[in-house]
Amino acid sequence: MTINNIFSVLSSSDLVLEFKVIKAIVEPPVQALKATVTLKGGYTLQVNESSGSDFRRYSYHLQKGNEMIKRWDNSPHWKGLKTFPYHVHIGDEAEPKESPEVFIGDILREVEKMLNLNL
Repeated sequence: MTINNIFSVLSSSDLVLEFKVIKAIVEPPVQALKATVTLKGGYTLQVNESSGSDFRRYSYHLQKGNEMIKRWDNSPHWKGLKTFPYHVHIGDEAEPKESPEVFIGDILREVEKMLNLNL
């Protein structure tokens, strides 16, 4: 997913109240984005995404106030998971859970579910 695609998804979402770009690099062959997104319901999403022709690294860190809710990432350090390198950290649990590869739209849909359940 390109940085422009991420901007487009964030700009068109009703969940997004504000997003601040901390760093953006759009220079072939590498693109990178670091941003803070303020969402409805008091949630904040830290977006870190970088990609090139043969790689994609991401971390989506969702919190509410000072409490970490979930963090999806693909850092290659949990080799025992079936979905390696993709995983999700939930709250203060020590071990991550299996997760498919995710994109910004997936994260926003997850937050929408949380809001509908009043979490």
